[in-house]
Amino acid sequence: MEFPFRKHQETILVTLLGVAIMIGLNYMMVLWNPAVFTSTKYAAWSAFWNHGEMSGFDTYTYIIVTSFHPVYVLSRHPVLAMMLWPFYELNNSLKEVFHINCAIYIVAVLWTVLATCSWILMYRIQRKVMELSWQMSLLLTFFFYSFSHVMIILFFPDHMGISLPILLLTIYLAGKALKRNQRLSLWCSLPLAFFATGVTTTNLVKVGISDFFTQWGKVSYKKLILHFMLYLIPVAILFAAYTYQMETSQKQEEERIMKIEQAKIKKDKAYAEKYKAGMQEYKERRKQQILDIPIVTDTEYHIDRWPSLVENVFGEGLILHDTYTLKDPHRGENRPVLVRYSHWGFYIAEGLIVALFLLGIWMGRREKFLWMVLSMFLFDMLLHVGLNFASADVYIMTAHWAFVIPIAVGYLIKKRNILSLIAVLLVLCLTVFLWWHNLSLIANHILG
Repeated sequence: MEFPFRKHQETILVTLLGVAIMIGLNYMMVLWNPAVFTSTKYAAWSAFWNHGEMSGFDTYTYIIVTSFHPVYVLSRHPVLAMMLWPFYELNNSLKEVFHINCAIYIVAVLWTVLATCSWILMYRIQRKVMELSWQMSLLLTFFFYSFSHVMIILFFPDHMGISLPILLLTIYLAGKALKRNQRLSLWCSLPLAFFATGVTTTNLVKVGISDFFTQWGKVSYKKLILHFMLYLIPVAILFAAYTYQMETSQKQEEERIMKIEQAKIKKDKAYAEKYKAGMQEYKERRKQQILDIPIVTDTEYHIDRWPSLVENVFGEGLILHDTYTLKDPHRGENRPVLVRYSHWGFYIAEGLIVALFLLGIWMGRREKFLWMVLSMFLFDMLLHVGLNFASADVYIMTAHWAFVIPIAVGYLIKKRNILSLIAVLLVLCLTVFLWWHNLSLIANHILG
């Protein structure tokens, strides 16, 4: 049977373009400290944590694929380690053949696939759900991935790289259901809830929001309540997986870390003093929390919200600062929580993005699909601005909400008037500038 190339020509070309970009970015990533990252002489934590600083992102994926040590807060990522376990086993097999740690190469291939899926899904949201032209859909896709902390998770092994394609798939399927005036079926919503929540617990709310918008007005309140009660099925499975890990791998990991810490304290008095001071600082920080539960920590009320919005949420999250570039505020004095741009031009670029976003919301204010995505965005703003959750490095969460910007701008472009023409030109200029600015700083950090 002859493959109908012409029928799928657009999809194939857009996919190939995405594959080429993702291969390039992930190839750049494997050039970062290969002597350290591929060595079997170093412990996973020593290699990847000490030599893998990239903004506030974590190198836990590398650590898990290398030694299967789940050193993160398990309640936030209930089955992330389980998802990565097959790649840990693959790495063990490859070690025996090549005598090096192949984690960076395995993850590079995996992230290329995941990033390409994200690329295609964003394009199809613009093309199939919003019904923009292929040119505008491609422009807005490039625009979205030009955002600094969206671009980074296309190649850096943080859990956001897994979370983003699942969220975009949720938005795409819910958007298609809204277009057909249909409900999102349980066979879609429950698996999405399981995998999205398994990667990041708060994603359950976003899947629920998407599902709610497709159900509302189509069923009675009683059926709606029963529908969402079925979410207890994936939640119960995730809780069982969480409990099992807490009693096995997580418990073993905590005991292992405690033994290492105690050994260091006995041998090194300076380290003992440093450890004691660190614990005291941790206790003081706990007292400053708005909300202090394992899933939502670091809700520090003393960080001002307006400067954080300007410099971190819509600042660093979209446009990298050219000072303290990609430094982690949690690592000593590497980076202050708030950093200002060195030139007023960056604030103009940020202001233009926000203005386009707000105009897009106004133009699409009657669209149910936009309100669905906007509700997901508002949930994140409640967490990160209202509760100040992870406020010190809130920009690393950008991929969890920034998709609302190109979707909103799409409604502005869709109007086809003088304002939409100006918007297209602005988006084009911003996209070129952001790709050049962000990628050059990232490349310099990795290759410089």
